[in-house]
Amino acid sequence: MSSQNKTCVVKLKLTNEAGKVIELVAIKLNQFNVGFTNKYGEFQTTVPKDKSYALSTHHLSFESYITKLKPGINDTISLLIKLHEKTTILADVDVFATNKPETLVGKPNYGIYDFDFYEDKLVLLTSKNELKRSEIRLTDYSGKEFMSLPIPPEAGEAQKFFHDYLGNTNLLCKDTILRIEISDNFFLITGITKKEYERSLKPVNDTANGNYYYNDQNPDYPAFNYYFLNKIDPKQHKLLYNVINRSLMDLYNFEYYYLPPRGQLEARRLADAFKVDKKVIAALMSGFTRSKFYEPLYAPLFVLKDTVCLFNHYNDRIFHFDKENVLIDSVTINYHHPKNWHTWKKQLFVDDTENKVYALFKNGANVSLKLIDHHTGQIKGRSQICEYNCR
Repeated sequence: MSSQNKTCVVKLKLTNEAGKVIELVAIKLNQFNVGFTNKYGEFQTTVPKDKSYALSTHHLSFESYITKLKPGINDTISLLIKLHEKTTILADVDVFATNKPETLVGKPNYGIYDFDFYEDKLVLLTSKNELKRSEIRLTDYSGKEFMSLPIPPEAGEAQKFFHDYLGNTNLLCKDTILRIEISDNFFLITGITKKEYERSLKPVNDTANGNYYYNDQNPDYPAFNYYFLNKIDPKQHKLLYNVINRSLMDLYNFEYYYLPPRGQLEARRLADAFKVDKKVIAALMSGFTRSKFYEPLYAPLFVLKDTVCLFNHYNDRIFHFDKENVLIDSVTINYHHPKNWHTWKKQLFVDDTENKVYALFKNGANVSLKLIDHHTGQIKGRSQICEYNCR
């Protein structure tokens, strides 16, 4: 008997109840991941005929489907599977008309430059005129202020908040990094070294399931990787996902060919000396990464309950990974493509207590947060942070 007759080709096509195809559905045989459906909702694999298989499908937005496969004498098995959408009961969200959003914090006597969440409160970076003379304020969502402290002059001009994986709110300043130590309605400002920040805090995105999740992002390169590292066994260092802006990468790589012959020769010489790609050197030589055509990538990773969520704004998807760091599925997003693209500020915030994700938008003096349902990728609500003198 030929080897061809010992195997059976399994062909699947998955749709919703309306007949619309579903892509990136995880397919398992006997609890082992064997792949995902393509953009046509199709999946194909080959299995030995002499075994039986438990076939199951998995997608965050649809009910799982389980069936038993017995190839027997069949050379091909074709299945059309219709999945039922999950019914998810979400917490009540007040949705307001576009011209009448809910105002959470709005003060006419200072501008809000940045903010972070702390339990049921907001940490605000504020200033009456400019960030060289700024303050940190702790308020609730109604605008009630509990405490405020000025930024020490020796810290330099304040830039933005950084929420680290330990749950701390840090303020990045020109000359130092400040940590905001909060307890109930009070807070203190302490300092941490830039060395500690660069080595231990900045690269790590989150922790969960006994792993650290971190990245190797260089703001001057249009691609980077996410990894996970086992806390107990540091040797368990594995790639989770590669993020790349392909259109920007094409422009980046072409910088080498735009250099004159002498410039190309210098790029090759420096590339050999520093053991890097000549195209990386060329992009730095030409100043491309400082031009209006380039911007650093923003594709954050968050752990929401037990699910690792990667918000990839360069292929318009949220990717979901399970406890074993296996890709479960992905959902389409478009909140980062507003009609006025300048309003999207490439910044997501996570409310750790509620496991909710908010996207930041600014339109003139109006600053708003849009609640993003990380299960579906859809906008579920909108709240205005301030409407007076915001920067």
